[in-house]
Amino acid sequence: MYCNLLQCTDFSRTSIIAESNDGDIIGFISGYIAPESPETLFIWQVALDQRYRGKGVASQMLSRLFNRNEALQSLKTTISPSNAPSQKLFQTFFENHGMTVETIEHFKAGVHLDSDHEDEILYLGTRMEAKESVTVQTSNKQHHHLTEATG
Repeated sequence: MYCNLLQCTDFSRTSIIAESNDGDIIGFISGYIAPESPETLFIWQVALDQRYRGKGVASQMLSRLFNRNEALQSLKTTISPSNAPSQKLFQTFFENHGMTVETIEHFKAGVHLDSDHEDEILYLGTRMEAKESVTVQTSNKQHHHLTEATG
């Protein structure tokens, strides 16, 4: 709980939530910008209510979060090899924002993590200078809205 409270306060500029029309929180993305890499947003956590998966909500949240800061040129995250939905979300984001992608073995099971935890692969997407980023439009047909968290 303490960690989540810190995410909502100290990292509010790099976090976003989505709410249903009834005001229920249906999604949350948290991240941070490391002082030594002010042009890179690291996404730490993506959570989305099962009822809203596959409807573009997480993709819209991720784009809105990244587009808040014009200085950002890169996005990093780690994804376990078996997490196909996250791989698809981030691959779509990288494509939509005209980014090249590198993958690097980052944290190894049994070395950095418990042996029953999968490896964590680092995904680094960087804007290609030749392409402009694409802004993802929010559909009026969706039954949710994004709430900008600001500190």
